[in-house]
Amino acid sequence: MKYLILTEKPSAARHFAEALGGFSGFINLIPNNSGTDSYDIVAAHGHLLELKEPHEMVAPEKVAKYKNWTDLSNFPWDPNDFTWEKCPKKGAQETLNQIKKAAQGHDALIIATDDDPSGEGDVLGQEIVDYINWNKPVLRARFSDESPNSLKKAFTSLNDVTDKATYGKYQKGIARERFDFLSMQLSRIALIAERTADYNVKTQKLGRLKSVIIGLINYQLEARKNYVKKPFYEIRFKDTDNHIFKEQNAKHYELKDIANENVTKLQSSVIKVTSETLKKQQPPQLLNLSHLSVIVGKHGFKSKQVLDTYQKMYQQNLVSYPRTADRKITQEDFDQLLPLAPKIAQAINLDTKLLTQTTCRSKFLTKKADHGANRPGTNVPSSLTAVGEEYGLCGKIIYETLARSFLAILGSDYIYKQTDACLVSYPDFTSTIKVPQEQGFKDIFNSESLKEKDEALSITSFRETANPFVFEGQNPKPKEPSHLFVINFLSKNNIGTGATQESTLAEMSTGTNKLIENKKEKYSLTNLGLIQAAISRHTQIASPKVTLKLQEAMEQVGKLAIPTMAVPNTMANIIIHDKQTMLSNQSSLASLPDLQKAKIEWNKRQEKMNVPKITGNWQGKEVAIKSKWGDHIFTESELTQLFADKTITFDTAQGKVSGKLAEQMYKKYKFVGFCPNLPDKSDDFVTGTFVPTNKQVSFKKQFGTYIFSPQDIKKLLLGEEITIQAIGKSGKPYSVTGQLKNYIYNGKKCFGFKANFPKKVQKYKKYS
Repeated sequence: MKYLILTEKPSAARHFAEALGGFSGFINLIPNNSGTDSYDIVAAHGHLLELKEPHEMVAPEKVAKYKNWTDLSNFPWDPNDFTWEKCPKKGAQETLNQIKKAAQGHDALIIATDDDPSGEGDVLGQEIVDYINWNKPVLRARFSDESPNSLKKAFTSLNDVTDKATYGKYQKGIARERFDFLSMQLSRIALIAERTADYNVKTQKLGRLKSVIIGLINYQLEARKNYVKKPFYEIRFKDTDNHIFKEQNAKHYELKDIANENVTKLQSSVIKVTSETLKKQQPPQLLNLSHLSVIVGKHGFKSKQVLDTYQKMYQQNLVSYPRTADRKITQEDFDQLLPLAPKIAQAINLDTKLLTQTTCRSKFLTKKADHGANRPGTNVPSSLTAVGEEYGLCGKIIYETLARSFLAILGSDYIYKQTDACLVSYPDFTSTIKVPQEQGFKDIFNSESLKEKDEALSITSFRETANPFVFEGQNPKPKEPSHLFVINFLSKNNIGTGATQESTLAEMSTGTNKLIENKKEKYSLTNLGLIQAAISRHTQIASPKVTLKLQEAMEQVGKLAIPTMAVPNTMANIIIHDKQTMLSNQSSLASLPDLQKAKIEWNKRQEKMNVPKITGNWQGKEVAIKSKWGDHIFTESELTQLFADKTITFDTAQGKVSGKLAEQMYKKYKFVGFCPNLPDKSDDFVTGTFVPTNKQVSFKKQFGTYIFSPQDIKKLLLGEEITIQAIGKSGKPYSVTGQLKNYIYNGKKCFGFKANFPKKVQKYKKYS
């Protein structure tokens, strides 16, 4: 047999080649092999195909309807009208041709794409199989990670997926894909409603998870804004160490005077200890990617940077598969890492004496897992310093956190003494103190940072008596929509895997059309997000319950328990409900004060974007150019000179600017416009991709007398701080920390190294 192995991307192809001994060769891992089985490896570049436009997938008589995006009566669409045909994505045709050519002469094709919980990897592979018209056997290789042993093992248990109808993961994947495709109707309906209300919105992003997150953040922000403090008074007791005794269903008094009157009727009471018990607490559940990102985010790293850095580390097998849905590991996973535990501990400077367990507690084990929970990989670094040099501070924190989370399950239980007591005269008033006896796993990893409110532990014993007093409390204020709050809500409601949650938050918080802002791990809505929250209020697409039901239905499709189209077909009812709801919400766009403020800012932004254009003849061809550059509006004389291909000079708030018309590029689109004569940056500036924004930037190679080294430049582009030593104007040496930032200098916006004078170097907080 001659096999063609189809991988998801070139890096995966390289790992398969390393595991098998080359991009081509002989393979004897597959059961019932002939002894002369051979293989060739080819790679895609992620998704190479995509669904066609709606009007391109319907019968000729229905094209007009599906081209019309402004008539609300056209919604909902009928899923049965579509052929669900796909076409190559831009730039993908060459790769598809190469795969088709490589397939010639092979007897079977092995889909070896990522094994995503959503079935996306299965769709990615099968759509290529369909496109190249492959009609021979198709097999599926599933692997937990890209280590050589894992990849070799995948070939020992290949699944025959030649029959697409019984290919569960693929059916699940296309059910999700088609549902999400049909959800574009909601974005269009929202746009129509918003534009009718005089909001010139260009795009919207309504979808299963996005809409739930937007609704959640908006609900919390509104609840906090409308919060009214309502004090109450309660009778409690306390001893001289401030241990509080209270009733389980204590009476609340609205008036303090009445509470004071009643407290005078009570006397001091002797404290009686009712029990003393030694209790144990096992290590916490292994981290998923979203909770890992919460911890790393506390050090200033955004979701996208965490995801990107983790992916790079995974490709080198430093960490496990990112997009896993598992929160447990198999015994085999545990046995694989157990011998490496001392080496992992040494890499993060952890005392190996804390690793007292050699068997895995049952709470962490599962009989079957696709990838297992997020954990360190089998490629153990020599030290955290080595990780930092390659992946920056973000990678360093990722590895230490993930390593401690795993190593904690090798630690002993946390043991504390719990003492319960009551009042002799008033036995319904009780109190509990917990005194640590042995820290156990908490010396390795303390998960308290994943709780929205830490529980304080008392470290003293009770006194002999307690006295009554009036406690003043209040109704709890709604919590801020922090990163942790959002992740905990989604996890509690079982909405999305950790990786899906985090990637969605990253997508929503980046780009010019972002919906949310993340400042110090607390979310707020952008103007676009605020508009979307208002228009989608009470819709089904924003309902956590509806989203959870959809996820459950997709799981049933994957098990072949219900038809694939059962999921996409639910969209019609959602559209009917949500279309009416959004049209009803349209009136609120004009009545909400916050939206009116947003509208003013929105219109200002649109004015800047929608600059009138002037048409003229330039270099023998007719072109249209913007009538202003920055805040400067071109005069008739300047326009005449520009079209004559001459240089003009004019004054701005930042000084004189000279330039002429030139053909330029913006987001792959060519245009003709005014191009200022900027100084050549090739010698004095560095150009590269700034990872936190994923944008191309240029900055000076030198700060004062200090010239950035290649290692400095690498760290700066990762968004990290560096410390430099330079000579000041007085001739004295100084040391300063800084990083790349946008800043204002002499009234002008600049980007470059911003020194933190006179701040000291800040190091990230390690676990104690």
